Amino acid sequence: MATNASIEGTHTPVVDFPAQIKTALARIMGCDGGGLHELNYRERSLLARLVRNVSIQDPADSIRVAVITLAAALQTCNKTIQRTFKSLREKGWIDRNQVKKRSGMQIADTWLTSSTLKVLGLVVPTPLRSTSDNMSDASRISTISKDSQHVAGSSVPEAGSPALPEDVQLLGKMGLTRGAIFKLMGEARRAGHRLGDIVRGAAPLIEKARHVFAYMRKLITSKHDWKTYSCAVLREQLQEAEIVVERENRSIDESLVHGNLAGDTMLTNAAGNTVWMLRYDAVYACKVEDLHLPESKRRYARVVDFGKMADAIRSGKLFAYLPGN
Repeated sequence: MATNASIEGTHTPVVDFPAQIKTALARIMGCDGGGLHELNYRERSLLARLVRNVSIQDPADSIRVAVITLAAALQTCNKTIQRTFKSLREKGWIDRNQVKKRSGMQIADTWLTSSTLKVLGLVVPTPLRSTSDNMSDASRISTISKDSQHVAGSSVPEAGSPALPEDVQLLGKMGLTRGAIFKLMGEARRAGHRLGDIVRGAAPLIEKARHVFAYMRKLITSKHDWKTYSCAVLREQLQEAEIVVERENRSIDESLVHGNLAGDTMLTNAAGNTVWMLRYDAVYACKVEDLHLPESKRRYARVVDFGKMADAIRSGKLFAYLPGN
């Protein structure tokens, strides 16, 4: 008895978890449904430790627990915890992003994914009123899935509610609710950014993100100047678009030049000292004074800048050459 009393005196009192956390912990360690059968004991143990730190007010909020703390609690090493984090992320149970370094120690935010929150009973999909009696079950499930995003709230604006800015509507198309988007707008504003600038600068990456809400938070905490920054993918797309436009413009200009030189037609300028002609599917300039010479003795200069020549044709600076004028 004395030994038991001594042990009780050296430990903190037992505190029960809230009902939602109890349910989640029971499912993690005792259920196989919802994909839990894919997790081994180590993965279940780490997931349970994370769930112990979930905010009941906002289960989708980030969880921040040091790796060394988790390793001590699970009686293992830091590398094993890191490997387990990686496997949970690859299996879609968590999302994890390093946000800063403090005193040489890596600090990372971890989020339970929306599917994890539902499987563990930490969020309950809000029942939706059907807009049509003929709404299919598949449509209902799809709509409920969209509403069980990281922040509660309907994606459909209510009467009198502020409209989403056009430059952030991509996030709605990616499945985030209005509440989630407005929350991100506030976080971006507090970080000195506009959410619309971030969406513009990283749109191709956002479209590929598995967990959009968590990824947007990562972008918000980055050091980029989003007023002018564009991700490498977007820059490549812009460069490719410029190349395509340049190629199309060159093709248009070349067709215009060739069309005006069809049928042995030659062009000249106001000075009348040079003519342009089509020879062997190429455009050449030649001095008028050389036209009486055999072709082998004429001084030809091949034209490569079709844009400049096309502009001269459009502006009337080049026109049909009429011998004898």
